[in-house]
Amino acid sequence: MRKLFISMVLFFATILSANVVGSVESVVGNVKVKSEGSFKKSKVLAGLEVKEGDLITTSKKGSTVIKLIDGSSVVVDVSSTIHFGDKDMIEQQGGKIYYKITSRSAKNSLKIKTPFAIIGIKGTTFVINATDNASVTLQEGLIGVKSIKEEFELYRKKVQEEFNNYVSKQQSEFEKYKNAQNKYAVAESTKEFDLESGNRISFDGNRVNEDAWSKEDDAEFKRFEQLINSMK
Repeated sequence: MRKLFISMVLFFATILSANVVGSVESVVGNVKVKSEGSFKKSKVLAGLEVKEGDLITTSKKGSTVIKLIDGSSVVVDVSSTIHFGDKDMIEQQGGKIYYKITSRSAKNSLKIKTPFAIIGIKGTTFVINATDNASVTLQEGLIGVKSIKEEFELYRKKVQEEFNNYVSKQQSEFEKYKNAQNKYAVAESTKEFDLESGNRISFDGNRVNEDAWSKEDDAEFKRFEQLINSMK
C-alpha cells in the first residue's frame, strides 16, 4: 500500500511539473504574468515557475531574466510581451528580447514566432526587436528566418571584406558609406533564409535588409549579458 501511495504521489508530481518551461531568475520594476485559461494578471517575483501557456509582460521600466529548463537564458526587456507555448515554441508578441539558447538537436530546435517572421534556432545568442523598428541581431550561431505571409525581398549586404577595407581607409566617411544605397546586393525573393553570426536584419514590410554588426550592437548585447551575469 505504501509503495502504491508513493507511486501515485510521484505520478501526480510528474504531471504537475510536466508543463514547466523555466523559472524567473530576477525581476526589475513591474512585470506581470497571465496563466493559460486565466483572465487575471499576477505580479512576477523571482523564483516563479514559468509554465506552458504563460504570458509575461513588462512595463516601461520593467524587465526580467528567465532561465529555461535546458539552461537557456531569456531577458525580457522593457515594454515587451512573451508567450510560452511549450518548451519548443515561444511567441514574442512585442518589444525587445535577448535569447541565449543552449545547443539543441534539429529534432528539438526552438521556434520563436514574431509578428514578422518565424525564427528557428538550434543554439545561438541573438536579440529580436519586435517594435516598429523590427530587427533580428545575431551574435553567434546560425538561425533560420521564415516568412509568415508572402516572400521576403531580401537585400544581402555586399562582401564584408570590401566594407572593412573601405572603413579602414576612410573612417571619417563610415556613416556615409554605411547609408549608401549600393551597400546591398541585388534583391532575392525567398520565403526563408539563414542568418549568420555577426549580422543584423531589419524588416520593412516584406523587405529585409541585412547589415553587419555595429558598435551599437556591441553595447546592447553587453547590457543584456551583464543582466544575466549579475544572477550568477
